[in-house]
Amino acid sequence: MDFNLALRKNEPAKPDDDATAKKKNEYERWVKANRMALLAYLDSIEAKFKESEKVETGTLMNTFITTKYLGGDVREHILSMFDAAAKLNALNIKIDDPFLVHLTLNSLSPEYSQLKSTYIAQKQKWDLNELIAICVHEEKNIRQDKGKKQVNAV
Repeated sequence: MDFNLALRKNEPAKPDDDATAKKKNEYERWVKANRMALLAYLDSIEAKFKESEKVETGTLMNTFITTKYLGGDVREHILSMFDAAAKLNALNIKIDDPFLVHLTLNSLSPEYSQLKSTYIAQKQKWDLNELIAICVHEEKNIRQDKGKKQVNAV
């Protein structure tokens, strides 16, 4: 193949504007061959480091389904769930928003049980942005309640 030219010969000097057509053509052939060789090399490296889509899908599905909120920032937890769903969507595993909302609510700790009950009782479905806003608001309420209980216990 032509990219062997770049592997066998060193880069020729860049021809001047007044150089012969043969010199210009030789240089252009070498530049093209060098690009082709670099692309082949990068493709080879990519193939060695590319993770199997099936393995990646399995790992993401496992993370997506088993992730539980263990405290901390509820917004970060929800966004990590959304991120896993987006990656699965990119792998042609369709995760619809209503399913994502339900799975995210189910991943929350028991402190959010009242919020879960409220969602189930409503006819309206939340979108992803509403879910974040409502959960962050509920997180603030939970923290305030814990603070009041600690003050009353003292």
